[in-house]
Amino acid sequence: MAKFDINSYETVEDRLKKFWADNPNGRVQTYINKISEDGEMVVVGCDIYKDIEDEYPVSTGFAQEYKGQGGFANSEAWLENCETSAIGRALANWKYQGSDKARPSQEEMKKVSSSKPLPKENKAEVKSTDSTEASASSPIKEIADAGYGNRRQDKHPGGELAIDDTGLLCPCGSKVKYYKGIEKAKATSPDFRCTAMGQCTAGDTVDGKVFAKSWWMDNKATPESWKDYAAVANGMKMPEIKSMDDIDNDAAPF
Repeated sequence: MAKFDINSYETVEDRLKKFWADNPNGRVQTYINKISEDGEMVVVGCDIYKDIEDEYPVSTGFAQEYKGQGGFANSEAWLENCETSAIGRALANWKYQGSDKARPSQEEMKKVSSSKPLPKENKAEVKSTDSTEASASSPIKEIADAGYGNRRQDKHPGGELAIDDTGLLCPCGSKVKYYKGIEKAKATSPDFRCTAMGQCTAGDTVDGKVFAKSWWMDNKATPESWKDYAAVANGMKMPEIKSMDDIDNDAAPF
């Protein structure tokens, strides 16, 4: 077996230096895509823009990290390491992957070389769950808990499922990211965009280039469940209706 050589892999720092040299007005935007309820697992996403004013990123990347796995640094800086890996993957998904080095970054390969295999699952201890129930951290449950109702079967105008326990869904089947106001490149940027980017089969093709399917909050085609999800993501929830016995004179019933 060939000897593992970490120097055969480029660092994310080297990729970033090349990116900023080529794109001094570019933008590297990271965000937490998902975090487990116990806080032990995180998925970080990264969007790469050639120019800070660009509406669409030229590439995206995701990385997953488990606290305490993959080396000593992950006991304290696992989120930071995950962000670094996401940046490296996003840059490699564009054109910064090294011409004379392997595509994965050093940061990714250090995790692989130092990680230990996870213990095998004890199937006897796995409890079956009702498939109609949302997982503890699912967007469907978050929407329901905020008082917006059950959005499990919400669909696109074409009949495709718009949301499930893992997130918002594009008609092409890929995940959709919601962009809060502070995350937008500009006010007119879309509120939702398919993460498949140039591989999105539901997007528009202009001059031979495929653009990921995008939606704005006021579009008629934007699923109602997505609008509810956006409200929840911004800390909003439906007021709780009070019992008539608990309402004082001249008080509102919520």
